[in-house]
Amino acid sequence: MIWAIVSVLTFYLGALNTLLARVAGTCTQGEADRLWGMVISIPFYTVAVLGLFKTKYLKTTTIACGPVFLFALWQAAFAVRLALDILLYDASACEVLEGMPYSKSGDEIVFAVLWPLVTFGTLIALMLVYILRRPKSGLRRG
Repeated sequence: MIWAIVSVLTFYLGALNTLLARVAGTCTQGEADRLWGMVISIPFYTVAVLGLFKTKYLKTTTIACGPVFLFALWQAAFAVRLALDILLYDASACEVLEGMPYSKSGDEIVFAVLWPLVTFGTLIALMLVYILRRPKSGLRRG
């Protein structure tokens, strides 16, 4: 039961931190330093996925984490948009966040790589957990 609680708690903490990194703060002088908050979410998501892998209550934990999984899809959409706008359209991170022209902070490439890497890494890890943990079907020979 402890792994289920740890998994749910850390998924929600990671999602809350990611949300705060997106919306809390301003782009004063074009600085998008709040996007560094994704780094803090890495240990949360790592522990959450580990807890999900180890829990005996996979279905219950999955149901409890449902809102976070939906949030992860929203996060993935933002990560793709951030990366595309920075890499293809040469936008600043604050332009993507605020929708207004801003000067570049100098960390745009890091953000364009970090956000999709963490987001899709977490989603892939979740898929692996469910692939590895799904019940095996078939007849036993004995």
